[in-house]
This record gives sequence, structure tokens and C-alpha cells, in this order.
Amino acid sequence: MVTDTLQKLLSDGLRHLMSTAPWAALRLKPFAGCEIALNLGEVMIPLTVDPDGFLVVSPMRPERADLSIQIPLNALPLLLTDQTAALRRFQLEGNSGLAAEIGFLAKNFRPDLEELLSRVVGDLLAHRVAQTVRSGQAWAQDSLRRLSESMAEYATEEARLIASHSSLHLFASEVERLAQDVQRLEQRMARRT
Repeated sequence: MVTDTLQKLLSDGLRHLMSTAPWAALRLKPFAGCEIALNLGEVMIPLTVDPDGFLVVSPMRPERADLSIQIPLNALPLLLTDQTAALRRFQLEGNSGLAAEIGFLAKNFRPDLEELLSRVVGDLLAHRVAQTVRSGQAWAQDSLRRLSESMAEYATEEARLIASHSSLHLFASEVERLAQDVQRLEQRMARRT
């Protein structure tokens, strides 16, 4: 009973999420009836593509899956900062056509969360919440950028843990001068012998 309710909630959530970008369901429609085993770490979520192209949670055994998707848990935080690096960690095995479509969706599907939220709390509040989330994301990205720049500056200028560009350039020119001096010395010694 509890699993049926949870299954229905997850399926409805996926349907609402995909309904914000109808093209996604159209891309999956040719794969109606295909089963997908979505593995998030050690948790397996069985999905099926319904006749309309929507993903629904279904009771199935993972060995019957047409496509198995393994997502390591350490890839999930990367989805927020470096989606390309996160997607490289995903492992897809099975139906290559379905895998290609799921891969395309993973790269291009951006649900309109503001639209979903507006269905629950209204347009004005949903817009303000989305605006707040966007400004929070921008602030977090800017803070992360500034922190990394500050750490790099501290490591090169204050703590001298990393050589600066100018000191590396000076060192390289001194090494080149030394190599030229050694070469001239070798030539002189070769002429004397």
C-alpha cells in the first residue's frame, strides 16, 4: 500500500516535470513499454516509458531492464556546478537508441520549475520564488569564483606555496641561459681536445 502510494507520487511528479517540456515525452514516445533501471548509488528506481512517452515508476525486476543507468552519488553535486563532468560519470548499458535519447534529455532537458510551482502557489509567488532562487544561485557561483581566486592569490602571493607567473618566467629564462652557457662550454672543450 505504501509502495503503491509512493510509486504513484513519483510517477505523477515525473509526469508534471516532463509536462513543462513536452518535446521530451515526444522523443521517448517511440520507446513506449521499455523498462529502465535507474541506479542511484545502491538504490534502484524502476522506470517504464508509458505510451505517451512519459517516464513512470513501475514494478519490475532490474534484470529485465532494456536500459540500466548507473549514477554514482558523487556525481549528483556536480550536476549543479559542472553538468558535463557529472554526465561523464553516468554509465548506461542496454538499448543504444534509448540510451542516446536519455543522454540527449540529460544534456538538454531543463524543466520549468517556475511553471510547476505556479500550479501550486500561483504565478506571482512562483515568479518571486524563482527569482530568489536564481539570485541565490548567482550569488553562490560568484562566491565560489571569488573564493577560488582568493585562494589562488593567497597560495601564490602570501604563502608562496605556488610560484607566480613572473617568477616562473624568470626561472625559465635563467634555465635557458644556463643551458646556453653549458653548450658554449662544451663547444670550447671540444675544440681544445
